[in-house]
This record gives sequence, C-alpha cells and structure tokens, in this order.
Amino acid sequence: MSDSLSTAGASSGGDALHIAFGVDSSYFRGMGVAIASVIKNNPAIRFVFHAFAFSVSDDSRRRIVQLEAQYAIEIRIHVLDPHVLDEFRNFPCFAQHHLGTFIRLLIPDLLQGVAKRVLYLDADLLCMGKMDELLSMDIDDCIAAAVHDQIETTAKTQIVALGLPVQEYFNAGVMYINVDNWIANNTQVRALTILSTQELVFADQDALNIALNGRIKFIGDKWNYRYHLVDFLSKGKSKLEVTAPVVFMHFTGPVKPWHDWCLHEAKPIFIGYQNLSSWADMPLDQPRSTRELKLFSKFLVRQGRTLEGTAWHAKYLWKRALGRFHSRGKK
Repeated sequence: MSDSLSTAGASSGGDALHIAFGVDSSYFRGMGVAIASVIKNNPAIRFVFHAFAFSVSDDSRRRIVQLEAQYAIEIRIHVLDPHVLDEFRNFPCFAQHHLGTFIRLLIPDLLQGVAKRVLYLDADLLCMGKMDELLSMDIDDCIAAAVHDQIETTAKTQIVALGLPVQEYFNAGVMYINVDNWIANNTQVRALTILSTQELVFADQDALNIALNGRIKFIGDKWNYRYHLVDFLSKGKSKLEVTAPVVFMHFTGPVKPWHDWCLHEAKPIFIGYQNLSSWADMPLDQPRSTRELKLFSKFLVRQGRTLEGTAWHAKYLWKRALGRFHSRGKK
C-alpha cells in the first residue's frame, strides 16, 4: 500500500489493469468487497487498484493493508487535499452533495503518467464475471467507454433536459477511461465549470454527459448492470432477477447489500464476497435514519411480516417525532 505522495512518479504498472475508486468514509467497505469480487472472478489478470479519498481512517488503512497481503495485490491510496474544490463549494450542486461525489472528476488527471487507461468503478457494485474483454477493448478514438443509463427513464429525460446534441446519456458508475484523451478534452475543468454554472439533477453525472457528449463508446449493459434494490423490495420481491451474464452488478439507490435491513438475495451474495475480504468481521449496517426505518418497515410488510413491519414503523414515527421536537428546540 502506498499514498499518493509516494506514487507521484510511479510507473504505469506495465500490463496491469488500473482500477480506481472515489470513496468517502461510508464506502470503504463497499470498495474492499468490490476489490475482493474482482480478484475472485479474475484471478489471471494483474491489477493495480487506486483508492481516492479526502480522508482515510486508521481502520480503513489497516484493512487495505490486510487485503493487499491476502491477495498479493497493490492498492495505492491517494489522499486528496480537502481544499481542492474550495472555489466551487458555494455553488448549489456542490453544497447539496458530499465532496466524495465529485472525486471521479479528478481521477484521470491525477493518474496522468501513471496509467494510460483506468477503469473507474463506483464502490456500490460487485464483479460477478470475467473482465478479459476489457483488456482488448479499443478506446483510442473516444474518451471513455460506458453503458447507457435507463433508456426509457433517466436517459430519455436527461437528453432533453440537458439539450445534448448527440442523443446519448450514460451512467457514470463504470467508465473505462482513456486518460490522455480525457485530459486533452480538458474534461475535469469543463465538468467542474458546468457544475458551477448549471442546476443539475444528477450533478457530476450530468456534467460528464455534457462534457463528453459524442465522445463515449457505448458498451453492453453487462458492464454496468444497474439493480435498484428499493424497486424490487417495495414490490415484495427478494430474488435476484437477472436474465443474462453480468460482469458488474451496480446496486444503485438508497438500499445497499451491506444494509442488514436489505431483505433481498443480494445481501447474502454480498456477504459471500465480504467474507473473502478484510472486512469480513464488520457487521452489516442497521437502519438509523428516519428514511431507512420507514423503508425497512415497508419492506417487511411487503414480504408478509406485518407485525415486525408495524414495530419498525413505530420506531420510525418515534424517531421522526424526536427529530421534530429537537428542531423546534433549536429555533
């Protein structure tokens, strides 16, 4: 394991596939399990992993060191200057989101001279298949390869809302990036400028779609198969419904498979991969916020566990009442 200051002059890692994550404190577990899933399903590929964050706890560092030793891999930690986005903090998009949301905009520039290609991954996904095709994928004539977002919902709406000249809209959770082309396009500055001048629904993803419009190579859904758990759980469904092979299963939305209150088959699948990582001893997250308590009670009822659902709904109502009481007391 090495920090960004010591990797500034690092070699490109030869024929290694560079994979980068942008994480905040609540997503290190997700990143670690994602790395374990990549290694498990692709033992023949040599990887260099990069973890970009504004801060890293001692516990996360310890677990990363353990993961490196466990699989004899390299994970480079890049601790970013927390003031790097100061000039943008007062703009609406930045004020409404954690700074960790915008890390992916910075990664390619920071890896200039380190890697020619980098696979960016969100930390809320699992690798469930072989990545060999990626090694021979031609991205010389584009800035990145990515997957269409939901065509009939998000993509259709955002193409119109953003006025995109080329009628395409991608999900930025998985991007195979040509680093030199990204930098030549001045993508980082363009995206940050867009974020500071426009009101955007999907923040940095919208900004990237504007900045990279017409320069994306679209690849199959298996590379970024979005699975919105809340949609299935709200209908009382608990089985993983996938009809074709998937390389990356991306768990979008407010419910993640590391939530103990995720009453879905995705949870034991996640636990299986977590047990292969240095996060194996970490308990799953309990419902804490009013939103999580309300969702959990709803999921229980949808699965016929009415008494449990009612009890958790009472906890939700109590926490909501306490929140309102405290907010009044501050006025």
